[in-house]
Amino acid sequence: MIDPSLRAVLRSRYTIRRFFVMFCLLLAGLLVLLWLITALGPDHAAWREASTNFLGNFATSVAAFLVVYGFYVYITPPGLRNAEVVPLRDVEIGDEIIRASEDISNYWFWGRSGNYFRSVVLPKLDEAARARRRRITVKVVLPDPCQAGSGELYRRLKIGLGEAADDNTLAANVLATVVATVQACRANPYLKAEIGLSRTVPVLRYDLSSAGGLVTRDAKKLPAILVNAHNPYFDMLQDAVENELAQSRLLSWDDAAAMPADADGFAPELLSSVRGLPIFTDEVVAAAREAISKASHYV
Repeated sequence: MIDPSLRAVLRSRYTIRRFFVMFCLLLAGLLVLLWLITALGPDHAAWREASTNFLGNFATSVAAFLVVYGFYVYITPPGLRNAEVVPLRDVEIGDEIIRASEDISNYWFWGRSGNYFRSVVLPKLDEAARARRRRITVKVVLPDPCQAGSGELYRRLKIGLGEAADDNTLAANVLATVVATVQACRANPYLKAEIGLSRTVPVLRYDLSSAGGLVTRDAKKLPAILVNAHNPYFDMLQDAVENELAQSRLLSWDDAAAMPADADGFAPELLSSVRGLPIFTDEVVAAAREAISKASHYV
C-alpha cells in the first residue's frame, strides 16, 4: 500500500508533467543510443547484439509505461484522479474530526444531536477564529424536535445503542447545540453560523470542512469514511448538507443584541431572541443545561 500523502504527490499535476518530460527524454536517449550502436557497431559482435537487445527491451518497456500512464491521465478527470476515500477505524474518528477543524474557513455539520460538535469541534473552531483573526463560517443541520415522531425515533435509536433516553432527549440536545453555537457567535465576531432544523432524523453524521469530509454512523464502534476536499465525492457530501439546510427551518439571531450581564445561554431573553426556535418546556431547558455542561468523547 502506498501512503495516501505519497499517492497525492504522485498524482499531482506537477509530478505528472515532469514524469512525461523525463520519461520522454529517457525514451529518446535510448532510441538514439540504440541507433548509434546499430549503425556504428561492428557486425556480429557479441557486445553489439547484447546491447541492442537490452536497449530495445528497455525502450519498449518505457514506451509501454508512457502509453498506459498517458491513457490513465487522459481518461481520468483530475477530481477523480486526486480523490482520496479512506476507511477509518473507530479509534481514528475522533482525531480526524479534530484535524478537519484545523486551519479552515468553512465547516458543515449534519447530525442528530451534535454532542461531539458542540463540546469539542465548536470550541476549536472558536479558538482558531480568534487566534488567526480569520472568518470561519459554520453551517449546522439538526432535527426539528417539534416534528411529529422525531423525539420518539431518536429515543428508540439511543435505546437501541444501549444509551439512556426519553422523549425529551432529542429536544434537549438540539437546544444545547443551538445555544452553544449562538453563544459562540455572539462572543466571537470572527465566527458566523447558520443553523437549520430539519424535518428528518438522519442515520448518518456528516462532518465536513474545507480540509475534507467525514461520514460516520450511529454506534461509536462502527468504522467511518474519510474523503479529502476538492473532488466529486466531497462535493456530493457537501451538496447533501447544503440541500438539507436549504429545506430546513432556518434560525436567526442578532449577535450584537444587548443581553443581561448575568444571563446564561438558557435565559428566557436569550432563547426568545433566537427567531425560529421552538418554545421549550422548563423540563427540556433543564435537561439541555445539564447536557451542555457534559464533556463528550467520540470513543
